[in-house]
Amino acid sequence: MKKIQTFINLFFITSLLIILLNFIIGWVWEIRTKIKFKNFEPYDDVVLDALNLNKDDALTLYLETFIERKFDYEQFTEHAEVNDYNNKFVNVTPNLGRKTISPKNCKKTIFFYGGSTTFGYNVTDNQTIPSYLGKILVDNKVGICVKNFGRGSYFSTQETILFQKHILNDIIKKNDIVIFLDGINENGNRNSRNTGFLFQVNKAINQKYWDMYKYTFPIFFESLAINQFVKRVQKKLNLQKKNTLDQGNIFKLKNELKNVYEKNVSIRNGICKKIVLNCFNLLQPFATLHGKYFEKPSKGAVQNRVLNIEQKKSFLEKYDLLKNISGIIDISNSLDNSKQLSYVDGVHYSPYANKKIADKIYNIILNKIN
Repeated sequence: MKKIQTFINLFFITSLLIILLNFIIGWVWEIRTKIKFKNFEPYDDVVLDALNLNKDDALTLYLETFIERKFDYEQFTEHAEVNDYNNKFVNVTPNLGRKTISPKNCKKTIFFYGGSTTFGYNVTDNQTIPSYLGKILVDNKVGICVKNFGRGSYFSTQETILFQKHILNDIIKKNDIVIFLDGINENGNRNSRNTGFLFQVNKAINQKYWDMYKYTFPIFFESLAINQFVKRVQKKLNLQKKNTLDQGNIFKLKNELKNVYEKNVSIRNGICKKIVLNCFNLLQPFATLHGKYFEKPSKGAVQNRVLNIEQKKSFLEKYDLLKNISGIIDISNSLDNSKQLSYVDGVHYSPYANKKIADKIYNIILNKIN
């Protein structure tokens, strides 16, 4: 009996210590992060010049893009950016999309769909492709509103589903203009950001009540601050196993990549024809292939991959797979003859490039505007 009591006491003390340790790690980690970002410099001088921001504003942009902006679950598409409309540079909600320069009180709307390049990672609300297009419309006194529904890591399948949701909810109307900007994120029928976690949770809620703990405990353990801390240390020491499904070997699935994108384009075009929408499937410029890329590695936290030959090779192969698909318009030449830096990191466009792409898009859709 004493042995049992001793075991119970030991278990209780151990559990209490683990809870206390996790609380301390989480508390210290949060304070340390806040201190770290007080004088943090995420961008080097080259990128600061491309962004036309001072160091304080650049830090605000970085924090609003990567630290303060969160993702939330969304039906069918799995995730959407969550922030608010009261920030300085990055304002977004799932229902409104990202804040965009746009005419007001319009009878017609241009909807943008795409990944993080469309959303505009590492640029301000006013420096995204949709905002530059909106500014062109404002300057030309064209009463067509612009909405930015680009989302981080989205590829053609998620964009097509989001597009259908907007139709079903009467957000998109007859004769509206719909622009899909794709290419970089296309990897076939790949999992999205939250697929693995949602799969685990779904298995848990479909168990017998007395068996649910078997599936929820690994999720609980994964969430502990001490576990996350150990993983961060392993990552810094390069002790974690590398993801085998990376840009270098993804082209083992090249036929699937092409087929998925091609079918999504066909689905979109079929829907657009049926309900009378003006839809454009645009193949975007690729980093290292189009525009003016970095001449040397950046020194900031947000880095390019200028020396990564594998990235350039994989992007070239992906671009070659997609450029001749029926029903698309290749706008990669929009960055031809670029005189300024076209990127702010390894894949995302600079304000200069976003403006050039917006100019190209304006000329493509001009007859639908008039």
